[in-house]
Formats: sequence, C-alpha cells, structure tokens
Amino acid sequence: MAESINYIIHPGEIETYVSYLEPTNIEELGSRRWFEIHERIQKLHQQSILEAGEMREETVKDTLISYGKIPVLVYEIICISVWKEKIIPRLLSIEPNPGNTFMAYTILFHEASIIGLLETILYHTDSCVALEDSCIDLIDYCICSIVCLNTVKDFFPPAREILTKSNAEELKTQKKELAFEIGLRCISILRYIIENLDSLPISATSRVFETHDIPLLLLNLIETTPWQREDKDGTTIKYIDGSWKKVKDDDKMKLTRIEGIVWLTLRQLLLDPKCPTYYDMNEYRKQQLLKLQGYLHDVLVDQLSPLSELQYWLSHIAVSQVPPTGKKPLILEVLPQIRESLLRRSETQWKRIAQRQVKVLFHCKQGDMAEIAKRLSSAYDPETLEKLAGTAPTCAECGERAAKKCSRCKALWYCGRECQVKNWPTHKTTCNKLSESFQKLSVN
Repeated sequence: MAESINYIIHPGEIETYVSYLEPTNIEELGSRRWFEIHERIQKLHQQSILEAGEMREETVKDTLISYGKIPVLVYEIICISVWKEKIIPRLLSIEPNPGNTFMAYTILFHEASIIGLLETILYHTDSCVALEDSCIDLIDYCICSIVCLNTVKDFFPPAREILTKSNAEELKTQKKELAFEIGLRCISILRYIIENLDSLPISATSRVFETHDIPLLLLNLIETTPWQREDKDGTTIKYIDGSWKKVKDDDKMKLTRIEGIVWLTLRQLLLDPKCPTYYDMNEYRKQQLLKLQGYLHDVLVDQLSPLSELQYWLSHIAVSQVPPTGKKPLILEVLPQIRESLLRRSETQWKRIAQRQVKVLFHCKQGDMAEIAKRLSSAYDPETLEKLAGTAPTCAECGERAAKKCSRCKALWYCGRECQVKNWPTHKTTCNKLSESFQKLSVN
C-alpha cells in the first residue's frame, strides 16, 4: 500500500506562492495585499516543517532557491524590524489606548514566521549560498536579535499584572515575547551561516570574526544564559520547545537544544582554520575566552564530545604567548544595504505612515476584520499544527502527554486543569486574540 503524503499546500501552489513573493514597503504593512503575503508565508513555513520532518523532498526550499526569493525573506524581516523601531512608538503615541491590537500583533508575528521558515531552510548549504549579498544583512539582523535576548528574557509578569494590562501594554509584551523567540531562532540561523562561511562572500567571514566578534558574543550568552532563570520559588526553569518549563534537580546539567547550538557554534568558529587569519587573538580576547574553561566541565563534554577539541584548544592558548598581529587580507567589504535603504526611503515619512496605519491597525472595520480572521484561521489551523508535530500532543505546561485542548482557541493542549491554570498567564494573550477573531468571524 502506497504511503500517504501530507500537504499543507501542494507543489503547484508552492510554486505560485513563491513566484509572487515580492518585497513589501513599510507603508504596506497591514494592507489587504500584505495579509495575503502573510497567509502564504505562514503556509510555506508549515509546509517546510512538514517536509523536513518527514525527510522527503523539500519543495519549499528548492522553489525558494530556484526563484531567488530567499533574499526577499531577509528583506521582509528587516522591514518589520524597522517598523517596530520607527512606527510602533508613534502608533501608541497617537492612540495610547487602542481598542484592538490584533492587526498590529499579526505584523509582529509575521516576522517570527519568516524567521522560522529561514531557520528550517538554511540548514542546507544551497540555501545559505542563495542568500548572496543579503547574508550580510541577515548576519547583522541576527546579531541585533541575539543581543536583545538578555533584555527581554524576564518579561513574564505575574498573572494579576496580566489581567490588568491595557491593550497597549499587551502589545508591548507581545513584542517582547516574539523578540525572545526570534532571538533564540537567530542563534540557529547564525550557526548555519557560520558552518557555510566558505560558500559565502568573503566579507561575511570578516563580519563574523572582526566586525561583530561573535566568539565573545557567544561567550556572553554562555555566561548570562538567557534561556534559563529562577522561578519565584527558586526552581530552575528553562526555555524548551517554545515555553518555559521547570527542570528537575537531576536534569539541571542536561543541555537544551539551544545551549548545544551555542557551544557547537563557538567550537566551529574558534577551531576554523581561518580563525587566526581574521581573528586578532589579543590579550583581552584571550583572557575572555579562557573563561570558557570554567564552563567546560566533564558533564558537558560527555553530552557533546566534540567539545573535547575545544578544551584542548583553550589549554593550548592558555600557555601560549599572544602572537603579534599579522597582516590581514585586503577585503573589499560588502556592506548591509536593506536596513539603510528602508531608513532612507522613509526617513521623513514616519509620522505620516503612523497616522495612516493607526486607522488600519487600531480601527479596522468589523467586516474587514472578519474577512482577515477567516483567512488567517486556515493558516493557523490547530489541526494542521498538530499534524506538523508528528507525535502525540503534549501539555503546554509540563510537557507530558496531553488529552484536552484549550476550549476557547483550540490551539494548545493540556494534561489537566491544574496545568492549564498554571499556563494561563503565558497563554492568555494569544488565546484572547484568536478566540476574539473567531467569534467576530462567526457573528458575521
């Protein structure tokens, strides 16, 4: 009997969706055309996860490469990052107490969807090569997102604070939540870029080692552990699979996926044969990197055996003299273009754009909202998302096997009432927005 193949969108639709992908302007965010693009990218993201999970031909990735659209995805995330910086504060200045922020939240979520899609497809070398010069822009974007991790990791307020939040405060919290998720995904994307530096423009290597000093950035992540914090009762909690989960004492030393990625990326950089050429190992950098020895304990190395080579490298530089600065290769550096072009294009228009968008995003007509909710409900279909997991549903709070869905939004699973109550402060924002949209849809 032939094996059934799951599709979110079929190959013919994939080609159509990808071929029509074009860069949008900041002024277009929130328009009908933009929502069509968002819906298509969300479905492409889901399809790419399905293809990667089932270990079959990755049609989404191949189509994006053949049509040269991966740089368009990079443009889109930078476009929204500029919108967050320049437009959101002005929107909230014009309308301090918006009646509805669902439309604005969807724009924020669009950035996270594209980052998820890029994380899936950039696993492959041919996708990294297809970035072309936009890899410089993507490196800068990833660095900015990763640097922000420590500023947004403690954004979860107590339940009583959430219940009293205004829509404006809620939007700011949503922005921080998504920024945290994006920052973690950017660590993975940066790893793929670093693994494929030989196939990228030479200026990418210079940007990684010299411009941004990524080895020291990764060291900072290891020291500050933004993916881990202490709960009110002193329990260690870690960010695992999209949510904060309590860690038993026996599992505190167990590496999460993101911790492993940080360590392996650091090893890749420092042991790269190009490192001595592009990375000036001065006394300051040497002393900073030697701090890694205190974190490279036996339990860690047992879990990631390749780190034994990093241990040896650190032992070697600890007893070595700092070499004199050598002659660096002459590089005609490619500079990031996307952010600068977006800023130049709209540098005198921010107030006008905000005044126009406040009507679209905060005062959307009920009929338009219903139409958008109808379209997005298919893109965010819970049954589809369950299919992507490929396993039995697990509790959003404790991670154990789950049997009950949230009755309002039907988007999350729980093992029982107790875990649902505990998870409510985290889930409330998304639940309210989804159920509100579905309710308006049914009324219309």
